[in-house]
Amino acid sequence: MRRKALIADNAAGNADGVAGVLSRFGFVSTTAVADRDAAIAGMRDGQFDLIVVPLQDITPMQLLAIEREIRKNPGTTIIGTSAIADTNLILRAMRAGVHEYLVYPPAPEELAASVERLMRRNPGESNRGEVFAVYTAKGGLGSTSIAVNMAQAFAGARTDARVAVADLVVAGGDVRVFLNLKPSYDLSHLVEKGDQVDSELLNSLMTACPGGLWALPTGENPELDDLFDAAAIGSIINTLRSHFAVTVLDCEHHVSERTLVALDAADKILVVTQLTVPALRSTQRTLSICRRLGYEDSKLCVIVSRFQSDDVLPVNDAEDLLQCPIYWKLPNDYRLSSAALTKGVPVLLEDPTSRLARSYEELAKKLGHGSGSLYNGAVERRGAGRLRLRTLFGIDKGVRNVT
Repeated sequence: MRRKALIADNAAGNADGVAGVLSRFGFVSTTAVADRDAAIAGMRDGQFDLIVVPLQDITPMQLLAIEREIRKNPGTTIIGTSAIADTNLILRAMRAGVHEYLVYPPAPEELAASVERLMRRNPGESNRGEVFAVYTAKGGLGSTSIAVNMAQAFAGARTDARVAVADLVVAGGDVRVFLNLKPSYDLSHLVEKGDQVDSELLNSLMTACPGGLWALPTGENPELDDLFDAAAIGSIINTLRSHFAVTVLDCEHHVSERTLVALDAADKILVVTQLTVPALRSTQRTLSICRRLGYEDSKLCVIVSRFQSDDVLPVNDAEDLLQCPIYWKLPNDYRLSSAALTKGVPVLLEDPTSRLARSYEELAKKLGHGSGSLYNGAVERRGAGRLRLRTLFGIDKGVRNVT
């Protein structure tokens, strides 16, 4: 959706920061005016999806004029700001129809959260974003690093859209480490809701990160492993797809009901490997499982991490072994990756001119060429994942450590 905003007297804060936030919600046009009266005139003469006005020292006549224009244009949403949280002022503004109140100048993440709430009230049109699952059955191949950096690459390439990374390693996932997050909430807070997860709850738990990325980190309680079922994962993925243009899932390193739901729902599966015998043997088995699950070859993208031209096993031999082309090779840059991890930032923010950062950007562009065309809506129903595991392996529980 192409949205328009009007901002009076820099009420939303720094113009560059505001533009970055609004672009991710589909705002293609932002009009700046000098004061409240000019904003009221703009509401009267034009059509805007969002108005941000200063409330400090607002007169009763100005509030009345704003209320009148809101009634004429019920699709318009209003954010009011002022330097102090004056309870009386907030109450008067809300009675006049102002939808949100922020203390000036609002931090970008506060503005983003406010706009997010308003856009959910008036969504306008249904969106179905893309989902990419990053998976490897063998730990230590860099799948979390790839998930985080791919999400950042999508965020950089699609500045007019919202991009999320979700950690589906239910207990002890590392997305929070790679992004240096200390969130108040995480995936563990959704456990009690199970398959009753709704968009309001999900969005309240998302963490805004530098670079325009939104993250849903995991908890660190191992007891959650048996509590968090496939239905909850499916509900979360569906909600993420509805509210983000792109969602990257960092999956667990074993086949389970939860993993199957994530892989089924994904438009593309990024199967991470390295040009070593153990990694390729693991990847060979992963691809075999994916084909037995009925996934088309076009859904499977084999990504070689830490690629070096002098690797012992050449790419051609790896492709022969896997019976699958290598979709992409990410160059090895241990020093940069370690520096980025130490700081808790994606490689693309640590050194955007590096070969590794450019490789992520090019991979995001290549994956983006199929935008929206591959979604099959195949999120499993409750119990379906277990039946498929029985078919694959002849047992009820997920098969762990498939290497």
